[in-house]
Formats: sequence, C-alpha cells, structure tokens
Amino acid sequence: MAELTGLDLGTHLKIIINEFKSNNSIYGYPEKKFFTGFDGIDFSVDFHHKKAATPLGPASGPHTQLAQNIVLSFLHGGRIMELKTVQILDQLDIPRPCIDARNVCYNVEWSQELRLEESYHEYVVAWILLKIIEEMELLGKPKGDAFYNTVFDVSAGYDLKGITSPRVDKWLRDMRDAREKIAELLAGLPEEFRQFKNLQIDPHIADTLTLSTFHGCPRDEIESIVQHLMSEHGFHVIVKMNPTLLGYDFVRKTLNDDLGYENIALDPEAFKHDLQFDEAVAMMQRLQKFGAKHGRRLGAKFTNTLVVKNNEKIFTDDVQYLSGPPLHVLSMHSMHRFRQAMGDDFHISFSAGIAKHNFADAVSCDMKPVTVCTDLLKTGGYSRLFDYLSRLKNAMEQSESTVLEQFVGNAAQAMKRTDAIVRGLIENPIYHFNKNKKPPKKIDSHLELFDCLSCDKCLTVCPNAANFSYEMEPQEIEVFNYCFEENTFIPVPAGSMKIEKNTQIANLADFCNECGDCDTYCPEYGGPFVQKPRFFFTRELYDEFKGSNGFYFSAENEMIGRIGSHDYKISRDEKSGHYTFQSEKCVFVFDAKNDLVSVADYEKLDNGEDVNMQDFHQMRLIFDGMRQSQNHFGANVVVT
Repeated sequence: MAELTGLDLGTHLKIIINEFKSNNSIYGYPEKKFFTGFDGIDFSVDFHHKKAATPLGPASGPHTQLAQNIVLSFLHGGRIMELKTVQILDQLDIPRPCIDARNVCYNVEWSQELRLEESYHEYVVAWILLKIIEEMELLGKPKGDAFYNTVFDVSAGYDLKGITSPRVDKWLRDMRDAREKIAELLAGLPEEFRQFKNLQIDPHIADTLTLSTFHGCPRDEIESIVQHLMSEHGFHVIVKMNPTLLGYDFVRKTLNDDLGYENIALDPEAFKHDLQFDEAVAMMQRLQKFGAKHGRRLGAKFTNTLVVKNNEKIFTDDVQYLSGPPLHVLSMHSMHRFRQAMGDDFHISFSAGIAKHNFADAVSCDMKPVTVCTDLLKTGGYSRLFDYLSRLKNAMEQSESTVLEQFVGNAAQAMKRTDAIVRGLIENPIYHFNKNKKPPKKIDSHLELFDCLSCDKCLTVCPNAANFSYEMEPQEIEVFNYCFEENTFIPVPAGSMKIEKNTQIANLADFCNECGDCDTYCPEYGGPFVQKPRFFFTRELYDEFKGSNGFYFSAENEMIGRIGSHDYKISRDEKSGHYTFQSEKCVFVFDAKNDLVSVADYEKLDNGEDVNMQDFHQMRLIFDGMRQSQNHFGANVVVT
C-alpha cells in the first residue's frame, strides 16, 4: 500500500483555481451541487459560542483526514467539521480493506493514518483554503458573509497518558493557536498567489473537542481527560458515548428481534466493560459543574460505533464496528434517554445512520452538529450533503420557519418532538434488515486498465478523492511487436488495441488508503484502486511502491511507469512529435503514427528475441491522455 500523503497549500490552490475555471468543478466534483445557501432560509446555529452557517458536517472519520476532504464538505454545505481523531500512536498497521459499506456499514476502527504533525498540516491547510475560497468569493457570496461561518471541532483520544504526552499536548496547543504555521504556509506560496501571502486569518482554529475513548475506557479516566482538556487547554468538550449505554438486553432485542438483523452477533463483554448509564449520567453532571467553574461547556455525542462479532469475514479481526441504519435507531434511543436524565437543555451532538431522510428530524431534536459518515461512502459522496440541506429547507418551509431556531423551538418543544420521533423509529421499515440487506449490484465483468462502464461511482465514494477521470480519444491501434534478428527489427503483426470510451479512470496512490469502498460500489470486479493506473506525487513514493502498475510524471513531457514487473520511461519531443520509449533492454523512437523511427541501446537483446510492444501502447495512451487532461483534477495534480 502507498503511504497516505497530503499536498502543499500551493498545489491545492492550483487545483481549485484551474479546475474551477476550466471545468466548473473542484476535486472532480461538479459545481451544480455546491451549496450556496437558500434565499430567505437561515440554517445558522451557535456551537459553544461560535457561529456555524449550518448544523451539518462530516463526522470524525475518513471524510475529515485530508485537506481536500474538509474543503469538499464545505463546498457541499458542511459547516461544523469534526476532524479525524488523533492520538499518540500515529503509526498504525491498519488491516485492508477497513470499510465494508455494502448495505449497513462495518469498519475496522482506527484513528488518523497520518503522523500527528501531518494531521496538523492538513487541518491548517484546510482552514486556510476555506478562508481563501471566501477571499476569492469563488461561490458567488461576498466575503464576510455569515455563509462562510465554519467551525473546526477537534477529535482526540484515546487515554489520559496519550493526551497528556508532550507531542499530543503540543498538537492541541497548536490547534488552539496556529499563527506560526499559518504564517509559514502563506509565506511559502508561489508568486502567482502573492495576493494571499498577507491574508489575515484567525489563528485560533479550534476551541472545541470531541473526546473519543477506547471501548471499555474506565469512567475515572474519561473524567480525568475531560478535566485536563478543560483546565489545561481551555477546550469546550463533547464526550462521545457508546450505544452500549442502553444495555445488552435492549440492544439485542432491538437489533435482532425488532429490526430483524439476525446476522448481527453482539459481544456481551463489550457491554460489561463499557461505561454504564447511571455512572455516565453522574460523571457528566460532575463535569458540568467542573466546566462551569472553568468557563467551559460540556456536551455528549451520540454515538460511537457498536462493537459486534465479525461474522462477515471481510475483515481479519475478530470484531468489527457497526454503523448505518440500525445504529441510528439505537443512538436516537440512547440520546433521548440520556437527555431526559441530564435535562432538556443539555448539549447533544449526533452521528449515527444520518441520511437525507432523517437529517431534518435529527436537527429538529436540537442536536448540533448532526454529522454523517456512512451515507457519504455511497454513490454521490460529498454531494449527498446538499440534499440534506434541501430537505431541511423543505421541512422548515412546511413549518413556516425561516430561521432554524424557530424550526427547533425551545428545549421543551424539542424534547417533546424527540419523544415522538424516537417512538416511531423501530416501526419504520427503512431501518429494518429487509431494507438494508442487498449489496450493490455487480455485473459479470472484470475491470481492466482501460475502459469500464464509466459510471463514475468510484470517484465519489472515495472519501479522499483518490479516484479521478481523464480524457482519452476513442481509437483502435494496430499493434506490431518486433523480432530482433541480426541487428534488424522486423515488425510482426500482434492484433489491435481498442479504446472505446473517451472517459477513463485513474487513481492517486498517495490519496488512497485502500479502504475498499470503491471496490464495493464498482459494478465490475477487480477494484478501481487495483486495476486502474495509479499515479504518485513523487519519485521517492513511486520507487517505494512495489505493487502492480504505477506511474509518475518526472516532467511534463516525461513519464515513468511500471506495468506488471517491468519498468519503462516514455517522453515526447515537442518539435518532432516523436515518442521515446525506454524499456529495460532497449530504447525505441516512434513517430506520431506509432511507426518505428529508430532503436538504440539494444545490446541486451538476444538474436531472435521477440519484443512485445503492448506496454508501449498502454504507456503512450496513458501519457497522452493525462497530458491532454491537465485541467481535470487528477491530471492537474500529477502532470508537473
């Protein structure tokens, strides 16, 4: 697997500006579903004394790890970004695949896949990019408009020792005040972006933190962590709760009997070791008083994933973590019961099985933010967020509300509404196994290097925008191999190569963590991240990757590539139009029509040896296609 890698600020700006001007898209997502607000509708919320233009955002997870993920969330309406959980153990060996979103969703739980310093870089880059998008008024909204109000919510774990360690302590302090990093990144911008070098950017990136602890973390440790974060770092803290708060009997009956998920096997031990309901309430009541003394606010998030036994065998671990529709039912019950115990004005944030059909209901229960993960792993990806806000607008209009506060009402009204919503969940067939058991359809076809259904599903289901499209002229190429005999290269007909689609798919290896989601939703077998051309940002990363195919543009007119076990180089002379193709044994020169011009450095060839030219034609097609698609997202990244 390639190492997950982010881009520098200048490259991100080039991508955003060039692609938007040329194709009305950013990171491969078309402008048509970018959120630009709805006339007469105010979605804004107060989140621990900060204003956010909407209550929506991505949950801590695969959609908040790299800078482009956060920007894409913003473009589609997210305004409270729960950043990917960081911890002291930042060199993890994560099983692959790690996501199974065929119907409901399971994952192998993990924190950030970047080093702490790299995560910090990504979050600061994202913060700056949002400010520059505002400065450029790229979305047609005047800078300074409340439309841009965005909150970054840090997520950290997993134990007190790690959070108080020097590296995590510094990371948290840097997120509270990032002025040095912001100045460094702005100063390092290329001259073409000099107008942004002195841009005034608020360095206080985050003062709220959602605490994610291990399943089974003791109550006293959770309490000590919250106290530390409030008193030492000044964070408002939201404690992420587990669905095990409901107790084994309720969860088993709800999942297996009421909702019909007989295939889900619970782990009774998880319920014994996790925080119990009564001690959670007592702990949070104490922490509320502690927070008040330090001028900090407390809240709870419902919920974490649910640990269940691994009987699907997609992953190698003994347990897996459930999310999606069934978790929504459990989490809503857990949230409502907890709020009844804590008081109807207790702050709640939410993330569990959120989709367009239940987002407005969740918001009406006075939860903020309402974040999403599983649904964004489905076809459409980040663009699905727009539909959430569109549905919320419709619900507000039906209630004759123009401001979200009017729609939600006071705490007592929200509590009464929540009670009615929660009561109807178990009977709602949309959450039942019968509605969530079919995997995405597959056809009897296997992916190849070129051509596929061109359905583009693999582009949007990738959280990191690692898959992208590029253009290629449909054509049929007559292929000739060459037989080397007595210093002569004799052409031998070898059939033809046909390109049928003008849209091809490729992969940015450095953005791809091989989670497997694009394989899940691709209608063909094989996996786009495995079968399609994989491009690397640097020669070093290309050299490290010893898997199947891989490509790297060493210059605008030169590309190296590995096809199977063979390494090649191809380049084009702009004056003559000739292509130079260097294999491990010789160097060929072809003209624009693929006719042989000359051969050099062929001393390693044996007399009578056949030279297969299939790889040359594949290399040239990829090389030409990428160079001709430089305003497309992926090609813009890798063609220097």
